[in-house]
Amino acid sequence: MTEEFGRPNDIGGEMARRGRLRVFIGAAPGVGKTYTMLNEAHRMCREGTDVVVGFVETHGRKETERLLQGLEVIAPAMLQVGHATFKEPDLHAILLRNPDVCLIDELAHSNPPGARHRKRFEDVIYLLQHGISVMTAVNVQHLESLRNQVQRELGLRVREVVPDWFFREADEVTVIDVTPETLRQRLRDGEIYPLDKLDTALNHFFRLDRLAWLRQMSLRAVADDVEERLENSYERKTIPGPVGAKEVVVVCVSHLGRAEALVERGRRMALRMKGDLYVVYAAETDEDRMTEKARVEVEALRRLAELHGAEWVLEPKRDRSVGEIILQVARRLNATQVVLGQPHKGVSARWLMSWQHPVQYLLRRLKYVDLRIVGWQQLSPEAILQRNMASERVVRERKLPGKLIILVGAAPGVGKTYRMLRDAHDWRARGVDVVIGHIETHGRKETEEQIGDLERIPKRLIKYSGRVYEEPDLASILARRPQIVLMDELAHTNAPGSVFKKRYQDILYLLENGIDVATAVNVQHIESLKDRIEHITGVTVRERVPDWFVKLASELKLIDISPETLIERLQEGKIYPSDKVERALNHFFQPAHLAALREIALREVADVVDGPLTSPPQADPERILVCVNYRPHSEALVRRGWRIADRLQAQLYVLTVQTEFPLSSQNERDFAAVRELAEQFGATFLIRPALNKSVGQVIVETATSERISQIVMGQSINRGGGLFFTHRPIAYVLNRAAFVDLHIVAYADRASSS
Repeated sequence: MTEEFGRPNDIGGEMARRGRLRVFIGAAPGVGKTYTMLNEAHRMCREGTDVVVGFVETHGRKETERLLQGLEVIAPAMLQVGHATFKEPDLHAILLRNPDVCLIDELAHSNPPGARHRKRFEDVIYLLQHGISVMTAVNVQHLESLRNQVQRELGLRVREVVPDWFFREADEVTVIDVTPETLRQRLRDGEIYPLDKLDTALNHFFRLDRLAWLRQMSLRAVADDVEERLENSYERKTIPGPVGAKEVVVVCVSHLGRAEALVERGRRMALRMKGDLYVVYAAETDEDRMTEKARVEVEALRRLAELHGAEWVLEPKRDRSVGEIILQVARRLNATQVVLGQPHKGVSARWLMSWQHPVQYLLRRLKYVDLRIVGWQQLSPEAILQRNMASERVVRERKLPGKLIILVGAAPGVGKTYRMLRDAHDWRARGVDVVIGHIETHGRKETEEQIGDLERIPKRLIKYSGRVYEEPDLASILARRPQIVLMDELAHTNAPGSVFKKRYQDILYLLENGIDVATAVNVQHIESLKDRIEHITGVTVRERVPDWFVKLASELKLIDISPETLIERLQEGKIYPSDKVERALNHFFQPAHLAALREIALREVADVVDGPLTSPPQADPERILVCVNYRPHSEALVRRGWRIADRLQAQLYVLTVQTEFPLSSQNERDFAAVRELAEQFGATFLIRPALNKSVGQVIVETATSERISQIVMGQSINRGGGLFFTHRPIAYVLNRAAFVDLHIVAYADRASSS
């Protein structure tokens, strides 16, 4: 049973008196941290929790002042320092009142002389120690670990900081996500500062680039917090292998001559994926028993790792093979990518016949982790420049008359539709013509109430197989021509007889006709994340949205809540009917699943915020070749290849080597599915017959003719080794192909491994 936020667990000892701490983080003033806290206070009061406001700073914002009405406010203590008077939380009065929950705003604050504590966060700790739960709020630049980075990157001086350990002690940390464009509009509307401060704010703290950077930092800070809590939780054991929301790159080095290229490649991978980087070295002996020559080389390798921002890992062999050492380190560090160098030509064939060769050893034993072989081929100077300049997310170049707004969540029930409706009321209050094209309330009372008096376009009724389906009436929406239309359930498949097969196609049609659209989707429905979601939850997501469509969004907003709050909503019947709650708790809504999905959602939106590519595309971009056959794992390879290509702004090719003539009916269907997915990702699809050649030979010839720099292949399901391994396509490519990188993607059947 999830514990209520208001009172701590009933456990023995001193900690039985500790209240629960909930922190709201934002990128900047005006994102809605205090607004969200006050809304939450009203909700808790309605449900019987004893809530008071210990200290809230409204900054003259009318909406914030309105939300204070109806809440009990503890009068602040007035502290006189010289001729100045300061308002501070009256801790004594709060303790006498002894509520379940107390709101304390402005966490990053220094108290005046004469106060009980130096810092506001110490006031919060004092209340927690006396059994009172606290909700509080702070902007991300006030995290102590980010202060220097904020000053270096943005040139902003941060005077007040809160120690990172304070956030780690919090029971819940939630990000309030608002796009820079929305925040700047609020500023222009006078909702954040008085209008006489508008120009200064817009040209200083509220510059678009600064807000985007701070927004990204707030998303990543909470994602890191979620990851740390998940890794330390008991429920983490329910997910086999690394969760993979955050990439962990392990680079294996053996000698200095090759190490620099390998570590640099690993650094770029970790940088693009916002992941952690480790460099591992398998030493012949313990460090204190090394020869002087060996010690000098090890020290040079260590400095190289540190120079590239990597954590150094030295592992003495102690009767272990190199492959065994790499495997153990990868498991210990929860690695998602292992990087090795391509063997020299002329020796790799002999090495590959050995069961102890690192590549073969890892391919036979490594689960859930991708192997990346760095080749001897060098990139052209243009490709290197492009690779270094490529952003995490390349905005798809497509001009549409309408603007797309997407609200993203980690799971059903986080409040995407509720937030979309609340935004609609705000837009209408500003004079924007907004209507509802389709809203799915799922019977949730709060969502239905939020619709209020918003105008609804009647739905189109479609009869099929004795049933009646309701779908958006596109013709009526076009005839009405609002500025913005709400179209919920982005990943929906339309009923037979609809104009388009998918809801996202309905929305694209409206955008092409100049109507702005707001919609909502959960992160598990994004096409390229299908395999990762299936690995985490064991659930196959059937309705998916192409990544290119998500890239069309002018605004991507994350609706973030903690797994604890989401499970509480589920148990209270606010997400599904009571007869479905138990099944949901035992399947999709397990705490570890929700935490991992939340981390993925945070990092995906942070990647988008990282900014569009500012440099023009290069004349000769990198080319990535994904090698597939007819088995289901092929779709996972295409998705992985696309995510690599997307980060590098590279051209994507998908190759099928046909070995069966003609194809069986099942292989025909699987082949068609892979081809359709490749085309959805904008890949060039290639079919090459094997005829009298081996599959590996066809791959190498295709890579040469198409000037491929990176090859993506799947790990074999049959993990046999020895001489048989040398005849597999991977061994042939590893020995014969001239490539920059060879990615060997892990094959993981979650069901069989759990």
